[in-house]
Amino acid sequence: MRSSSNDYNQEIMNPRLLKWLKENVGKYFDSPREAVFGRKPQGFIIRYIDEEEKLVRISFSKKRTLALPLFFWMFNRTLNYLSKNPGTIFPIGAKIQPPYSEESIEGEIWKDPKHYSSEYKAAPHVLDILALAGFVKFAYTQNRCTNRKVQGAIHCRSVTS
Repeated sequence: MRSSSNDYNQEIMNPRLLKWLKENVGKYFDSPREAVFGRKPQGFIIRYIDEEEKLVRISFSKKRTLALPLFFWMFNRTLNYLSKNPGTIFPIGAKIQPPYSEESIEGEIWKDPKHYSSEYKAAPHVLDILALAGFVKFAYTQNRCTNRKVQGAIHCRSVTS
């Protein structure tokens, strides 16, 4: 992993989230987005947490290969973004490749400085884990540019991050 002036390799994950992840290593989960949005995203298994590399590895139910690494900084950026804007439902972000909408959670994860690059979306998987751990909820919102109804997420006020 590349380092920068903000050494993301030193980031500490929310202790409650890290505890939840450790308790659920090896377990299979259906995406909690299905209950809200009706589509069936792939389920996943939390394979392991690497505290030295500061990442979570998951694999999808229909694939034997590991999915993209979900770095601790991705969870931290998401939680910080949502908690700074309580009561606001932000679009998850549907684009697979940049540029991402600046108001989307995917856009927030990949804003500069970027510490990792990937051809995969991270926000849906980060948010699935945050929802399962009780940090966020899913809801529909409107895209401010197109007025289209889109999938979104909101921070749970009852949970402190």
